[in-house]
Amino acid sequence: MKRRAVLLLSLAMLGSSLLSGCGGDSENQSADSSTQEKTKLVFLRVGTELDRKTYWTETVEGFMEENPDIEIEYQECPSGDDFETKLNTGFASGTAPDIICFTMASMGTRVPLGQYAELDSYMEGWEGKEDFMENSLKLGQINGKTYGIPVFPDPRILIYNKEMFEEAGLDPESPPTTWDELMDFHKKFIVKEGDTVVQTGFAMPTSGDSMQHMFSIFIEENGVKNIVDEDNNEILCNTPEAVEAAEFMKSIKDEGIIPWEYTSSEQNPFATGLAAMTIGTDTDFKKWNSESLKGKIAMAAPLSNTKQATFCGMQFLFMNGETEYGEEAWKFIEYASSKESMWKRYEDLGTTPVRESLREQFVAEDPQTNEVIFESINCGTGSPKVPYANSVYNIINEAMEKVMYDVESPQSALDTAAGKIQEEIDNQ
Repeated sequence: MKRRAVLLLSLAMLGSSLLSGCGGDSENQSADSSTQEKTKLVFLRVGTELDRKTYWTETVEGFMEENPDIEIEYQECPSGDDFETKLNTGFASGTAPDIICFTMASMGTRVPLGQYAELDSYMEGWEGKEDFMENSLKLGQINGKTYGIPVFPDPRILIYNKEMFEEAGLDPESPPTTWDELMDFHKKFIVKEGDTVVQTGFAMPTSGDSMQHMFSIFIEENGVKNIVDEDNNEILCNTPEAVEAAEFMKSIKDEGIIPWEYTSSEQNPFATGLAAMTIGTDTDFKKWNSESLKGKIAMAAPLSNTKQATFCGMQFLFMNGETEYGEEAWKFIEYASSKESMWKRYEDLGTTPVRESLREQFVAEDPQTNEVIFESINCGTGSPKVPYANSVYNIINEAMEKVMYDVESPQSALDTAAGKIQEEIDNQ
């Protein structure tokens, strides 16, 4: 009886095994699949704004649903020293994030160190390569090689008060397009009480940490490539064309302005209706157009003297040059750069899409402003992507303050600035 029982038990176990091998494998395979090891990536973005956190969290979740074999840990950190320290510590310890959302300015320092991967090989055959606005991709390049895929453009735009134009007898649909027109319009709006300017035409800042942005706009409108040519370290800030631009800025100031610090947009006299024109961001425009100036202001295309140009900052998606998971990291960059993700950024955050295939749809949402924003991005140049960029900013800020407050002539101040920049280059 015992032998028979053992034999029956053996046959039962064998049958179970055979059944498992034929029709019962789906459950086991499912179990194996669920325990399969995932590729784990870390994504770090600069900033802690709640709306952007919500957007990125949803984007990461959407990506992981479509790519169950990849897990992404989302991280964020305040901009400034905190973010730089986090990155520096990560790269020093070999624990830097696989994907990084950061500014154009960071490229000058991190690309030479190999911390940002060159992306051209990943972009071969990618439909996005041909669809992106050409200039937006160019801003993510150094020496013709691509390191960043653009996500958050930040152009500087000419903004004007249509109501003030009408009151001055000017056509509110015909803003200035050249330096000469800007100066003519500027003079028409200047009102003084004694020696004090109480209303002005063009709101020109006289100080602030971002004076180099304003200087960049005018020198590029006068045909200068940038403050420094990032491709060969040639200093351009004191070329004749750059000095002429600084002299023009000074002439606007001398005609009559209300002094303010460029770092703080709240100080801008345009915001309180005391200036007819200014240069600001699309975010500035949205803020002003929802307050006392609502319905009274408009955007205009970038000015030109010898060419049309403006300043355009940008946040990019970068890949860690040391990551072991390049293909997986690129998958996420590609997903976050898709037309669908880009349009969601516009709907959720108001971010301008930088794909040509979305231009018509974007402009249709707000024809009066969105065409100008797109045009400004298309002719915008950012800060020079060089390792000593922060020093360049500080040096130019100091030089332009001296110009604005009559401490030095434009030629003298910019020659001094060029010498200081050369010292920075020599010390690299």
